[in-house]
Amino acid sequence: MTEISVLHGAPAGDAYPCGIVTSPDGRFVWTATRGEDVLSVLAVEGEELRLIATVPCGGHWPRALTASDGFLYVASERSGDVTWFATDPRTGIPRRAGSIGVTAASCVILG
Repeated sequence: MTEISVLHGAPAGDAYPCGIVTSPDGRFVWTATRGEDVLSVLAVEGEELRLIATVPCGGHWPRALTASDGFLYVASERSGDVTWFATDPRTGIPRRAGSIGVTAASCVILG
């Protein structure tokens, strides 16, 4: 597998990768980057990844990602919220669907 950047150009400041999840069908990979506060969407093409899109993560300082039933959930620690996104099954691109305040959110566990 070839290493690729999930950010367009150099980060503006501190940027730390966190969280990585795959879609249930294995066609997409989502990552989060702290500092830049973005989600990156990658397409899985054989043994390679291709960056499709980078979108705001919905909060500040994402800590964890969870994917389930067509949604991507992001826990953002410093803004104190969990944001969820509907994921397009064709492109993998997440669209913000809602948010809830959670003090110092650091993970999302669905059950």
